[in-house]
Amino acid sequence: MNKAIVHSASSSSAVRCHHRTASGKRCRLITLDSSSRFCLRHSAKHLESIHASNLRSILAGELTQFECAYDVNKFLSNLLLLLSEDRVSPRRGSVMAYTCNLILRTIAFRTQELQAHSDDDSAAITIDFGDLPRPDRSQPTHISSDATKPS
Repeated sequence: MNKAIVHSASSSSAVRCHHRTASGKRCRLITLDSSSRFCLRHSAKHLESIHASNLRSILAGELTQFECAYDVNKFLSNLLLLLSEDRVSPRRGSVMAYTCNLILRTIAFRTQELQAHSDDDSAAITIDFGDLPRPDRSQPTHISSDATKPS
């Protein structure tokens, strides 16, 4: 009688999902078919992880760093194509596009720094703050005694 129970447990173990949690517990759901290793939920996650690793090679190709605007432009062009094919979620695509925007903004400062270090004479990096008004700090500010008294 015990052998029958052990046999049924091992056969049910074969059709259970092979996904393991972080604590090491195995998923209790049944696999889709005999050739699949995962249940419906975990097979989708498994395919998503495989899909995500392929996206990196499609988006960036051989690039390891974005050193010029051309590299960022190429990445954004590939991202737009993947978004139009619905292979990248709009939320994920917008995060990547925002990150590319930050990279583009820093490329100009990076080239200024490289030019400053390559010249014989030291060149200063200037940052233009536009039309922001500058505070007048020539006069000391005084707090009136009326402002400190409670009403």
